[in-house]
Amino acid sequence: MTSPSATPSGGRSSVWRVLVGLLVALTVATGIIVVPWFLLRDEAAPGASAGPRWFGGYYDVTAAHPDTAALPGAGSDAVVLAFVTAGPGGACTPTWGGVYSLAEASRALDMDRRIAQKREAGAAVTVSFGGARGTELASACGTVGDLIGAYANVLERYTITTVDLDLENAALGDVVAGDRRAAAIAGLQGRARAKGSDLSVWLTLPSDQEGLGTDGLRAIRQLLQAGVRLAGVNTMTMDYGAPLADRSMAGAAITALTAVHDQLGRLYEDLHLALPAGGAWAIMGATPMIGQNDVHDEVFALDDAATLNAFAQKQRLARVSMWSLNRDRACGADHPDARTASDSCSGIAQGEADFAAVLGRGFAIDPTLAPNPAPTASAAGEATAPFTGSPAPPPASTPAPTRDP
Repeated sequence: MTSPSATPSGGRSSVWRVLVGLLVALTVATGIIVVPWFLLRDEAAPGASAGPRWFGGYYDVTAAHPDTAALPGAGSDAVVLAFVTAGPGGACTPTWGGVYSLAEASRALDMDRRIAQKREAGAAVTVSFGGARGTELASACGTVGDLIGAYANVLERYTITTVDLDLENAALGDVVAGDRRAAAIAGLQGRARAKGSDLSVWLTLPSDQEGLGTDGLRAIRQLLQAGVRLAGVNTMTMDYGAPLADRSMAGAAITALTAVHDQLGRLYEDLHLALPAGGAWAIMGATPMIGQNDVHDEVFALDDAATLNAFAQKQRLARVSMWSLNRDRACGADHPDARTASDSCSGIAQGEADFAAVLGRGFAIDPTLAPNPAPTASAAGEATAPFTGSPAPPPASTPAPTRDP
């Protein structure tokens, strides 16, 4: 059906062709004017394609115990290792939370071997860069080339094909670092494509019940405008720090996710980028903090987990995660205060790994998310030889206590 004010067939297209032709001619003649890419299109450009729907809890590497035999998580559930940050003093060197270098994590935590064992069991392993503490690599590395090198050290050592960029606090507000990060990630995706593979990129951002803040929306825009193909935007549904207006924690999460859904729809439309067939839901993830949150009055119970999972299934969210696998158990009698968040237990009555079981219902790992590569040498040339003894003691640095994703 055509509206009364519709342009006759071919009219709009002809006008755009004339305009584009003039701009291109001026560009060739003067070398000054650059044609915006979206003027060359009558329809939305490809933006995102729906990838595998998956569940994977975060695993806090710096809170890990050296005597733990294997990475947690059942069956084919993914594990998101957190967090890679800059080295001590803000050095442009990837470390686990500023506590372990990649080599130290191999010796003290048997990290390389545990990752290989997890993959052999059929699970995907990915890495999250950033987090709430420490210095994010994009802020520490002074050039795009240095940043690409720092990221690549991690990707190559652990043969990672899916990354999570967790932006919070100072890193989220650092506009210059954001541009550097966007250029580096675009470069890494280009490298992957040149090798006939792919690098899947998730962006994890804090939210309140009104959705993402200005900094979060800018971070998405920076990546997209740099040419990064985002697999999705993962919303931290936790630590709202404001009254929930009689909503449950699951209700607050659904309110926040709905707001983010609307924001993403507007942003992609503004950038002339097409969404998958499932719309913005198909590129969204949700990550609650299980049990006692850092905000005293916020407790995410197993009933909340069931409600959020049902919502994720209904809307076909691409991803559900949780903070954290380390905490997916009841606290022991020696825990001083159940209403204080711990990095090793949830603070509520539960069985072992109950939250992962409930939040992960209905999600299955696509085989492409969990490659099972042959062992390779590390970025520093250190071979990943079979582990034959007890883990070495951790370095002198003491891991930080509870931390948000």
